[in-house]
Amino acid sequence: MVAALILAFSVLALLQFAVSQWRLIWLTTANQPISENLRTAAGIDDGAIRATDFAGLLQLCDELSPNVRKATPWLREVRCYYRVLSKVQGACASLVPSLAKWASGEMATCSRYVAVVLDQNLALDLDRRAATRSV
Repeated sequence: MVAALILAFSVLALLQFAVSQWRLIWLTTANQPISENLRTAAGIDDGAIRATDFAGLLQLCDELSPNVRKATPWLREVRCYYRVLSKVQGACASLVPSLAKWASGEMATCSRYVAVVLDQNLALDLDRRAATRSV
């Protein structure tokens, strides 16, 4: 019985560590600056990326850089996380407004992650094209 409790505790601690590590990785990416060109292309005039910008940014990814979904680590997981958060926000909007507000903030971070990934991918693509032209 004690061994089962130790195993369960260890598995839960490992899961908590894995989730924390995953969040740290994509939050670090989401905190990178975004170029003015992407802000203009995405229609983000005031500089703030909102939770509602997620779908538009994913569509922009498909239009400007179709391979970004395959080449980018964690994008699929962030999309799943965003979907879960949108359901949490919808369910908690009237019952627990503070939880809905937290979910909205997390969704905005997911949107920012997509924007940064797209911006980095476009900058890398421009660098590759410039290098090809100079050769």
